[in-house]
Amino acid sequence: MFRCVRCGGSLEVEFDYPKLRRHFRQQDMGKRPFGCMKFMELYPVKSPLTAGEGGTPLIRSRNAEKRLGLKFRLWFKLEYQNPTGSFKDRGSSVEIAKALEFMEAGMQKKRQAVCASTGNMGASVAAYSGIADIGCSIFVPHDASILKLEQIMAHGAKVYRIRGDYTRAAQLVETACRDYGLYLLGDYLYRREGTKSLGFELAEQLAADYVFLPVGNGTLLSATWKAFREMKALGFSKNTPKMAGIQASGCNPVYRAFSNKTEVREVRNPHTVAVAMECGDPLDGDRALRSAMESGGFMEQVTDSQILGAREFLARNEGIFAEPGGAAAFAGIVKSSHVIARGSDVVCVVTGHGLKSPHTGVKGRPIQMGGTGRALERLFG
Repeated sequence: MFRCVRCGGSLEVEFDYPKLRRHFRQQDMGKRPFGCMKFMELYPVKSPLTAGEGGTPLIRSRNAEKRLGLKFRLWFKLEYQNPTGSFKDRGSSVEIAKALEFMEAGMQKKRQAVCASTGNMGASVAAYSGIADIGCSIFVPHDASILKLEQIMAHGAKVYRIRGDYTRAAQLVETACRDYGLYLLGDYLYRREGTKSLGFELAEQLAADYVFLPVGNGTLLSATWKAFREMKALGFSKNTPKMAGIQASGCNPVYRAFSNKTEVREVRNPHTVAVAMECGDPLDGDRALRSAMESGGFMEQVTDSQILGAREFLARNEGIFAEPGGAAAFAGIVKSSHVIARGSDVVCVVTGHGLKSPHTGVKGRPIQMGGTGRALERLFG
């Protein structure tokens, strides 16, 4: 189990940064290929299990700045270009490699893992478990996307759709881990260590002023912020960006805590079209809250309508087809544009591909046409 026996929170990995700083030389790092594996010494595994994750592009907006009247430079980090279509592959690379280490050392008797997921993590865990030859079972909430379930099953994992939300699924897998000796996978310390590679890449690609990310369990935001802090501790960067976490109004425990200056409290019966963010009792909610505050950033909430509008805008104006959760950060940028300093460099992290979720809210109907000139005349004449 990866929880503190005193407070119940998730554990953290810490490194000897002064020692690492003596080991690293920036001129040597410049010779390594760009991507996750460039900073291998900052992962708590002997050798990450790679399937080509990371190294995703950072592209400048073509149309949003002008059409929305933005006074800052907008960049998109396209995380849907990871192997299974979401940022989750970064965490799986390290987490599954660590699971293998435990199994091969005899510290984990069963070569079976279990994980709770809203969909994206399940697909990623299933894929990397297949590479590692580990048995895998995924527990998903009742409203998980059928498209994501098909992807999980395609990789050979067993899927259990429960009567309940993500929080209930997470409770069940921790019970299965404890009672049946299965290896627990999910948003715990080793996944966080792999996920932080996003921050390493961003620190190299751009001296950003703001980084906007969607917040479900809070692992992505807190891991990315940890990466920026580590880059600064190692002397690879001088400044850190403000972290802006975006939640759906139907599942907003971290936003509520930020706004009310309280601790993160569970939201019961959460519901949002951005199912990937539907974590009512986020495991890393407190970390995400601290990360936003330490960085000088903030939390914001957006409605389902704003999320779907952002998704449609990205597809039609930027050529970016994101799932609802992947478009949430952009919805947050639009809503928060008035508080972003003029001339800033703002990164929008697009976490998941649009093909991973139903095309809810897309206007218009599919056009069916035959091969006749008359059909073309009706369309374009």
